[in-house]
Amino acid sequence: MSPESLGGWIKSLSALPVANAANQLNHTLKQLNRCDAAEANLLPLLINLTPLTLHLANGLSNAARSESDKANSKALKVAKLGIQLLRHLGLAFCHLVEAKQLDAGQNQQAIFYALQLIGYCLRSSALFYEMPSTTLWKKSGMLYSIAGEQQLLKKPMSSKHQEFKQHPTIEAVVKRNLLFAIGSPNRYPTTEIDQIFQLANRYRDRLEISSKAKQGFGFIWNLGSEPGPLPRPNCTLPLGSVYIGCQSLGHALQLGEIETELNPNMQTKLASHLTGYGNIFASVAIGPPMPAHLLEGFVAVSAHLQGEEKLSKIMNLSSQLSRNRSLARDMSLVPLEHEKNFYKPLNSSIISFPEHGTSLSLLRNVSKQFLVAESPSPNCSTGDIGLLCREQQPARLVIVRQQTLYEDVTLILLEPIIGSVAIHDIENAGDNSQKAIVIGMETVKPEILLANGRYTVGTKINLLYGKTVYLTACVESNPWFARFRIGFDS
Repeated sequence: MSPESLGGWIKSLSALPVANAANQLNHTLKQLNRCDAAEANLLPLLINLTPLTLHLANGLSNAARSESDKANSKALKVAKLGIQLLRHLGLAFCHLVEAKQLDAGQNQQAIFYALQLIGYCLRSSALFYEMPSTTLWKKSGMLYSIAGEQQLLKKPMSSKHQEFKQHPTIEAVVKRNLLFAIGSPNRYPTTEIDQIFQLANRYRDRLEISSKAKQGFGFIWNLGSEPGPLPRPNCTLPLGSVYIGCQSLGHALQLGEIETELNPNMQTKLASHLTGYGNIFASVAIGPPMPAHLLEGFVAVSAHLQGEEKLSKIMNLSSQLSRNRSLARDMSLVPLEHEKNFYKPLNSSIISFPEHGTSLSLLRNVSKQFLVAESPSPNCSTGDIGLLCREQQPARLVIVRQQTLYEDVTLILLEPIIGSVAIHDIENAGDNSQKAIVIGMETVKPEILLANGRYTVGTKINLLYGKTVYLTACVESNPWFARFRIGFDS
């Protein structure tokens, strides 16, 4: 526990291969998390371990990224070890704060270092397309609340570590982490994820945060989970929630006032997201609206897709039987009466409106990627999935990307999911209603939508009466669902 013994131990690690040194450090950090030594003695020890942790985590990240097959077990283990180093050290700092034995200056240091390491852990998780950690966001909310109560958020903070010097306060680190998260980094290529983190480091001061709702503040952090878009305009949120505004930053990106190394298309995509897609809403053209219906939520969408699949099979079999001359002319399979009333199919490929959900009208706009709809009282939440139904047309799987009030209606931005859609039961699922929605199974980039939960890259999922898939990359996760790229087990 002395500086001398720590220095000798760190020197001994430098002679080991990166993976071996990282394993020893990881074991030590886990022990320190359970250590009953005085918090004031542990704090300088953890601070001195920070450079080594960052160095080894970065080395592991580079080694994993250099693997040609990033989905193989070796690359996954190396990547996850690097993430664990940052996570365990960050949590060790959190435990010091939670023990409430530090003085104000020590508390400031512990909170600052914890949030820095959490930020780097979030970055590393995104680089390998893991889901962001709910635990780390809960700890971040706890640290933010304590720093606010002790008036430490804006208090100047100095650090001898080069990586941390550009953040003079705890609030600056919080803003960096928030900006990186609301940029939805998992939806971008790896090179762009690095650039989004650098952007968040440099321009976090353009992010505005407030304890009260403000015009143009389109994102929210409820201190208990990952920040994201406001679920609905003017919705009631948990007490203590942080409202986030990034219109200024988004507009600066759109106008090219900020220099970045982002791909121009990626920069346009990020800017549009940060500004709440205002440019697309503004492009709505005058014209007759097209009536449509939106069925919201993973459970409802899954049930409807499964019902439609069942009816399709019934009709196909009925058609086959009707062509069989050995059967009576009037003999065929038909759906049960309650199924006919619920689904009202027009034919095997065309869907009618379900009896529940939100009625809306589609409006014309200039975007080729998004649809804009209006509704006086929608039930959908921003970020959730839905099934968009129109008369005489197949249903389309969509994600609600944004909602905004316009006069007496709500405008809704919908992003259609491209590719064939198939619904599957999950084998041995604890919940009998648990389903998997597979997108583009026959394409080179198939995806799967799963109910909200905790999943990790490399996990295998057995589809009932189907193939076994393994998760290769989380591209999106929120309180409603998780979206992964997948491979198939041969």
